[in-house]
Amino acid sequence: MLKKLVFVFALLAMANAVTLRKWIASHEKACYFALADSPGKKISFYFAVQQGGNYDIDYEVEGPNNRMLFKGEAEREGDFIFTATQQGEYAFCFKNGLSTFTDKLVEFDIMVEDEARNEDIAKRAKRDEVMSSVVSIASDLHLITKFMKYFRTRENRNFATVSSTESRVWWFSALQSLCVVVVAVIQVYAIQALFTAKRTRL
Repeated sequence: MLKKLVFVFALLAMANAVTLRKWIASHEKACYFALADSPGKKISFYFAVQQGGNYDIDYEVEGPNNRMLFKGEAEREGDFIFTATQQGEYAFCFKNGLSTFTDKLVEFDIMVEDEARNEDIAKRAKRDEVMSSVVSIASDLHLITKFMKYFRTRENRNFATVSSTESRVWWFSALQSLCVVVVAVIQVYAIQALFTAKRTRL
């Protein structure tokens, strides 16, 4: 049992992950870096705009020697998995260049881990079925985490839409009520002026 627990913690230690939330100011470019200490590392990159503007942002992923790997403009979210072919630092940059004055909240996740090859998984399965099950559970947990982040992003955006709609309905109702009052006052003065004019003629 102790050996199995040690193996579980060893699997967790093999992955180097960080989840951050960052406000990106207008015309700001923010970059974050992940180190692949050897070729063959699997790098996963996920981001989603949680608040601000139209929920879109520009992004760039660069490898060592400033080699461009991924690039996108006005994207709301992204999910990438690739294998590091070179040793060195990989840059993940966000640029809020489309917004004139609106800041945007970006949540992103960067994970660096050893890439599991099919032959390695087969060897683990032959050696110990429990260890293979742990690997499968870890993969499923990672997938569940991604789904949770996706639903949380959708919840934030839907809540912002509901709040905006509620504000618009309130202002429209207030304006409508004001118009009714103004029209009623005008009608009262118009009728009063009409009867006053008739009395003056008499």
